[in-house]
Parts: sequence; structure tokens; C-alpha cells
Amino acid sequence: MGARLRRLGVTDVAVEGPRRTYAAVVATAAVALGLLAFAADSVDGVVGQVVITLTSSGLAWGLAAFLAGRAAAGVRRAAGGATALLVLATLLYYLLVLGVSRRWSGGFLEDGTSADLQGLRSVAIMTTVWLIGSLVAGPTLGLLGHVVRVGGVSPAALAAGVTCGLLSGEGWQAMVEVPPWQLLPVADPYQAEFIQGVVISELLKIVLPLAVLVWLATAHRLWLAWPTLLVATASSGVLSALLWYVLGAAANSI
Repeated sequence: MGARLRRLGVTDVAVEGPRRTYAAVVATAAVALGLLAFAADSVDGVVGQVVITLTSSGLAWGLAAFLAGRAAAGVRRAAGGATALLVLATLLYYLLVLGVSRRWSGGFLEDGTSADLQGLRSVAIMTTVWLIGSLVAGPTLGLLGHVVRVGGVSPAALAAGVTCGLLSGEGWQAMVEVPPWQLLPVADPYQAEFIQGVVISELLKIVLPLAVLVWLATAHRLWLAWPTLLVATASSGVLSALLWYVLGAAANSI
């Protein structure tokens, strides 16, 4: 019967259906991520900074890639789906910046000439940087998500801890570089509102990954391997914070 079904193509149809569904979900998520990140740029104040954290940060995009990997049926699909999600979202975001908001245009240099070429150069550089980042982070987070779903308790706990550390590294790096207690005492009410938004957004970048870790540990019963969870979270958090520091230094030097 199995051989007959294969000859009739029934097996191929059964496999192709989930593949197409997964691809459609990844494409939809990529479009949503790119559009939300672009829309977040137009929101001002404290709310704007929180919205950017939730839609246009390493945390938001990294979590999306992780969830794409966790939802995949196989290793290749996990890595490929997460990578495709980040790449498509990045391309859509910068295409919208290039053609819709056009934030790169309209400026002038000190000598009065147009700064459009410099603006385009900046967009091109940042697009390249984040595409490279997508090609690195996509497979990594996608595979981590897949391991959490299908691995045993110890491998899944290790993958969940590493994911939490990677996603929270941006927040830890910001906290270490400029501690919140050094920011909050501000007399100017307008500046104080901006600082409050910064502190809230950086706290979210730490709290939300920890909340995701608690969810994963509960859903997959990973508390049995709690030492692995703690060590993996702490060590990958330190590594991620260092990487964000290096990335920030490199971006400021461009």
C-alpha cells in the first residue's frame, strides 16, 4: 500500500502541503515584522521607544526567528525559515525607508550641497550589515528553536538558556554602559520623558527574554535541568552583550 501511495504521489502531496503552509507563515511574519518596524519609526515619546523595542529591536527580530525555528518540522526548514524571515523583513524595511519615508534625503552638508548621496550610502551600509546579521542569526536562532522543541531535557534546556542570553544581551549591554540610576535624575521634563522611555525599553529587553525562558521551561518541562538553564543564560548573555558593544562601536565609527 505504501509503495502504491508513493507511486500515486500521495506522499509527496502530504509533505508539500505543510511545506507550503510553513513558507506562507514565514513570509507573512516577515512582512508583518518589516511593516511594524517601519511604522514604529513614526511613533514619538515613551510609547515610541517601547513600540520600537517590541517591533524593531534585536529582541523582537531574534524572538521571531527563534519561534520560526521552533515551529519548523525539520532542521533544514528551521534554519532556512528563520533566515528567510529575517532577510525578507530586513529587505522590506529598508525598501520602505528608501521609497516611502525617504529619511535619507533632504539634508544638506556644511557647504550647502545635498547630503542625499551620504544618506543613500548610510542606508546601503545598514542594509548590508543587517542582512549579514540575518544570515548569521537566522540559522543560529532557528536551530535553537528546533532543539527546544524536539531535543531531550538537557539539550533543550541548553538551547533555551542560550536563546534567552542572546536575546537579552542588548539590554544588558545598555544597562552596563549607562546604568538606569545615572539616567533618571533629570530636571528637564522633556528630557526626563525621553530618559524614562530609554530605561523602560532597556528593562523590557531584559525582562521579556526572561519571561520567554520561563514559558519555555514550563512548556517543555526544562526545570529538571535548571543548572543548565542558568549557566547557559548567564554565559550567552555575557557573550551577547559583548557582541552588541562591538556592533555599536563599529556602527559609530562608520
